[in-house]
This record gives sequence, C-alpha cells and structure tokens, in this order.
Amino acid sequence: MASRESVGLPHRNFLYTLDQISTILMIEQKSLMITHVFFVGRSTGIPSLNALNAVNIAPPESKPDWRVEEKELIRWMRRKGFRGYAS
Repeated sequence: MASRESVGLPHRNFLYTLDQISTILMIEQKSLMITHVFFVGRSTGIPSLNALNAVNIAPPESKPDWRVEEKELIRWMRRKGFRGYAS
C-alpha cells in the first residue's frame, strides 16, 4: 500500500481546539485565552514568542472557531519548558 509521502501528498496537520489545549494543560479555557493566546487577525500588535497563535477557521459571518496547529502547540510547549518523552 502506498504511503502519503510516496505519492507526494502533504502531511496532514492536526488543529487543536482551545478547550482541548486547556484540558492538556489543566487550566481553565478562559485563563488560557486571556494569558497565553494570540488571536491571529483579531489581537493587536506583533505576537510574542511566548504567545500561542490561534487562527479562526470559521466562515466570515459565523461565530469564531479558534484552532491551534499541532506544530505551533509543540513550539509553544517547548518554549515554556515542556519536554516530550517517547514511549
């Protein structure tokens, strides 16, 4: 069976919701949003390297649906001192 890489398909990115991230970190979602998240397209200024960049994937006239790309979550967690362990 052919793999994604062998036929030239791009890697599929996983998009975490803010409630998933708050569960992983064991903090309230509201606290996460206020203290750690930069909302791309909505927050003002330049995002800090210490901020977790979230993008809105909802259609223009809908309620915002903020998501964080897996590689962005990994970058941010490393920046904050989290370590990963292989099982």
